[in-house]
Amino acid sequence: MSLKHLHRKLRNTDLPSEEFDPISAFESFESPVISNIIPPDRYTEPKEDYSDIITKVEAKKPQLASALKKLNLYQQQAVFSEDQKLLLSAMVGSGKTTVLTHKVLYLHFIKGIPLSQMAVLTFTNKAAREIKERILSFYENSTPPNSDELRYFGTFHSVARQLIKEHPKLQELGFTPDFSIMDQEAKEDFLQRLIVSHELDVKYRNKLDKRLKLYRNEKQIIYGNMKNPDDLVQLLNISRKEKQANNLMDFDDLISVINWQLKLKKTFIPEWIVVDEFQDCNQEQIELIQNLSDDRSHFFAVGDPNQSIYAWRGSTNVIFQNYIEDQSFVIMRLPLNYRTSGQLLNAASCLLQQDNDALQATRDQGKKLIIRNHFDDHQEAYYYVQKFKEVHQHGTPRTEIAVLFRTRQQIAIFESIFQLEGIPCEVVSKTKLREQAALFWLQNILLSGLHPNDMDSILRVFTSTDFGCLKAGKRLLSTFSKFIEGKEFASKLEAFSCFLSEKYKKHAEYIDLCQRLMGLADYLRSRKRDVNLYQYLSLDFFLKPTSINYKDDVADIKNALNELDHYTLKNYFGDWLEIYRAAMSQVSLEGHFQINSGIQTETKGVSLLTIHAAKGLEFDHVYLSGANSGIIPLERKKAGYDHLKEEKRLLFVALTRAKNHMEISWHTKSSAWNAQDGPSYFLNSIPSALLEKVDTAPTKDSELETTPKVELNDDSKWKVGTKVKHPKYGTGEIKSCNEQDVVCDFGKFGEKSFASAWAPLVKI
Repeated sequence: MSLKHLHRKLRNTDLPSEEFDPISAFESFESPVISNIIPPDRYTEPKEDYSDIITKVEAKKPQLASALKKLNLYQQQAVFSEDQKLLLSAMVGSGKTTVLTHKVLYLHFIKGIPLSQMAVLTFTNKAAREIKERILSFYENSTPPNSDELRYFGTFHSVARQLIKEHPKLQELGFTPDFSIMDQEAKEDFLQRLIVSHELDVKYRNKLDKRLKLYRNEKQIIYGNMKNPDDLVQLLNISRKEKQANNLMDFDDLISVINWQLKLKKTFIPEWIVVDEFQDCNQEQIELIQNLSDDRSHFFAVGDPNQSIYAWRGSTNVIFQNYIEDQSFVIMRLPLNYRTSGQLLNAASCLLQQDNDALQATRDQGKKLIIRNHFDDHQEAYYYVQKFKEVHQHGTPRTEIAVLFRTRQQIAIFESIFQLEGIPCEVVSKTKLREQAALFWLQNILLSGLHPNDMDSILRVFTSTDFGCLKAGKRLLSTFSKFIEGKEFASKLEAFSCFLSEKYKKHAEYIDLCQRLMGLADYLRSRKRDVNLYQYLSLDFFLKPTSINYKDDVADIKNALNELDHYTLKNYFGDWLEIYRAAMSQVSLEGHFQINSGIQTETKGVSLLTIHAAKGLEFDHVYLSGANSGIIPLERKKAGYDHLKEEKRLLFVALTRAKNHMEISWHTKSSAWNAQDGPSYFLNSIPSALLEKVDTAPTKDSELETTPKVELNDDSKWKVGTKVKHPKYGTGEIKSCNEQDVVCDFGKFGEKSFASAWAPLVKI
């Protein structure tokens, strides 16, 4: 496939018109949602039976054959396919991870492809870990593969890091294989420090990452209300030199650097490239796939265009469409959903523009989708308090209950009320290391010792609010810069040690810590397996035994150091310093110290999370809160069709998290700043026969009398000739109505069609 052609199409995608009207675009019951329908004739249908292949597998690997027998025909077809280029359209809940894993096992055990000749690329460490663990479980009593054989199994970033370290052209870019990795927050600190220390004039510093991406992709310097360029380009030049001097890379660098390297020289061309969640790829990741390929490479990608919800990361639904149009690709599908009950799945399917067989239920019909009107979020939260108590009493574990939100800002009030009323709950989100003071400090201590030119980590160690001795700020940077001016030091850490010794003599313990960090490399090399970093670094003093958090901090740090020890012993390759550096790179990539397999996350009760965070999860009972228009879809200025398509896919993802019970709520009086009256107009796509409509808003509340309200309407409410008012089109008259829709004439705006159940109309 010509991925260069794909790049051109991605870059030439039409921009939204300033006159784009979201209500006009999506109010109609038949409004199109996804433009890239897979034509039925592009699917390669499965055979009626694959027993002959399974029999051959059984002779070689009985355990694998037993697992393959449990797959349906669509899944078996994808696993057994020997097509060189295969795109698998895996509908939600269809077992895509199972298929991907069995594909790898089939290629390895039956076709004899070494695991080291496969690149298996994922988007989350959780997915990568799950795939590895499933593979290892099939080795029974035989010797499992070591980490070296699986070194190209992981996220795009972790595989890129591995390839960069192995590439002979790395030093031409000014880096060495022991480079350190900055996460997004560390990158922001790094850039802000450069702006201050070099006295640069950079506008919109709170949106710096967005500005850098615009410059990198479109060479755009002017931003917002700026009339003249600022020092953005100078910042980029300085940061590039600083990264090279300090042997640092950020996440974006990992992909761009390996693409640069592979264009110069392809050092690794896997026999098979396997990609999970293919719909989430961005341009640079597609380019990486291309750079890993040649005419002999096999390509197997699994994805679902209906779950493409990460445009803000650079992914685009156009990718799937271009692969579908490429006739050299075989297109297969997984249409059978094993998760969601029939009626809920039918309701979710109405949000898609697909052929009738695109998503097929395998479970019983179950309950209808419930749409419930609450007066506001307070009333909704207290409704959940009673509801969850009842559900739990009837046998549903609290961990099988989730409340979804479009934005994080909506969560706080529910968390507060649940805690007040004794409902165990947990806000599910990626906890950042910097939100865990002791672990974040430990991370920076180790980075400072392992990478002695990492100035930002050094500063964070000694300016930590909880554990440091200095005050961060421009004054400290200025004093340090003047101190080192005209002097030569072996590293930034040595320079800072001398700085402390001369300027801050009273902090003897911190001067000693600096000396110990300077000796960390020699300590690791000399001690080998007998490593006790807690004792070597004298961490007990800095954790302040008199502190109220002392016991928790000590426990957290010792657990983290145990994780590092476990990782280094498991992956040891001959150099203890290098393996500890590799371990800390993994911590940066994953965002936590639990870098070994089998991470178990214990939920405390009901899950509160955004729809984005819920992707890939499933619950027995799911409640989507505050789904007013303006929230779903989230209103954004100058957002066009692509934004609304993604917002509707986001609603589809929300509905398909539920196994048996799904409720969507909307508020008569929403506290969200951009919420509009009435439920999301996306719900117009769902026929009333699939819905159960409930109104629990308190009609006696005096505020209802003065608050415009778009009510949840019964089908019998609409009659031909009734005068109605619409928030956009004004006064109109009903011309026809039935159980499904109502047609109104709005004079100069013409006739408009709405779903009867959700027509945003008020009788005059």
